[in-house]
Amino acid sequence: MQLQLHAVETTFPLIKLPFDLITNILSFLIKHQDSKVHGSNLIFVNHLFAKAAIPYIWSHLYLKEPTQRNIFNILQTSPTKLMFNYRMMVKTVTICPISISNMKSGGLLTSLELVQNILPNITSLNIEDRLSFCHVCHVGKEATTEQVADLICNKKDLDKLMIDSDHYIFNDDLLEIITKKSHLKHLSINGSNFTDDGILNYVIPNLKNDLVEFSIGFDGISPVELTGKSVLAILEHCPNIRRMSLEGVNLNDSDFDIENLPSSQLEHLRLGKTCHQNFTTKGLLSLLSICHKTLISLVLDLDHLSPSVLQDIIIPLFQHQNLQELHLVSESWAEWIAYYPRPRSEHEIKAKEAMWRWKLKAYWGLSADLMNLVGKKISTLKIFSILGENHLKSKKKKKKKNHFSITILGLGLSGIDIC
Repeated sequence: MQLQLHAVETTFPLIKLPFDLITNILSFLIKHQDSKVHGSNLIFVNHLFAKAAIPYIWSHLYLKEPTQRNIFNILQTSPTKLMFNYRMMVKTVTICPISISNMKSGGLLTSLELVQNILPNITSLNIEDRLSFCHVCHVGKEATTEQVADLICNKKDLDKLMIDSDHYIFNDDLLEIITKKSHLKHLSINGSNFTDDGILNYVIPNLKNDLVEFSIGFDGISPVELTGKSVLAILEHCPNIRRMSLEGVNLNDSDFDIENLPSSQLEHLRLGKTCHQNFTTKGLLSLLSICHKTLISLVLDLDHLSPSVLQDIIIPLFQHQNLQELHLVSESWAEWIAYYPRPRSEHEIKAKEAMWRWKLKAYWGLSADLMNLVGKKISTLKIFSILGENHLKSKKKKKKKNHFSITILGLGLSGIDIC
């Protein structure tokens, strides 16, 4: 007997998927970035998508005054008159105030008071001061450090705070009040009025066992005056710290030039722009040695590191710990990926590959032997990215002998000499 199988085209309606599964899928598609929500159009697909997506869209509320202040009209409406109870969905609020005063049309104090009175489930608060004019605007009395601190501390369940402001009220005194009255797990600060003294005297003593994530200058626009002393102290005295992001911090080799460096359980480190004249390979190696046994994810800005960092640090790093993700960021790469973004022919593919090979040699000064060595040492990596592109995603499709070219470039450079 011969059994014949016939392929039958079928479609599976999404409505038959479990709601929890749909919710989980949509949660990966909805992103809150740069004061915008990406993926909000999913609510218009159908009623099922709307029900699953709306809680994620409303989980982060942006208040860019005065244009987005009218959103409080919805939040102040009785939930019985709305399709959803929006105010209960909001977990994070980002405030971009029109002034650091109390005024009807906007202002930081007004927004903080509304958040306190209307949104009961807030656990994360971001204050981004992007003002380019007088903070008082001649319309109200300017807020004080104590007023802002008291309103922030009224949120008992607050565990994440981000402040990005160069205004004088955001200073070490603010850190003292807030850290005494709260149990913050995530703290991000940008601004020239925050100093090492505020970290050493208030943040560390008051949040010593609470702090899980600490960021300086990351994604901020305000200047940063903190130094490596704060970084080293956080790593030494906060045993539960797991994530750290440093951008524009005044790091110096001398900050880490001590006989017995502390050990840390840090798992994720992002090191952005630093002064590479004072912070060289020596300082970076000392910083990484503090957490090299536990580090899982590492992000480095190559524009502000010594050119020898790859050979002196990255390769030895893999020999001693379980690093899974390495992300290399550089503004210098942007001009090269702009050419032939989607190669349409074999000629264009070869042209783009040639530019990448030349750039690797010219920018890093890598030899063929060194590139082979790098390929061998990062063979256990799950992610190796340049400018956010994962260059290990096609690793399984390639032969073992070509592995180094995949891990470094992800451009299929097999059989091509690097010279």
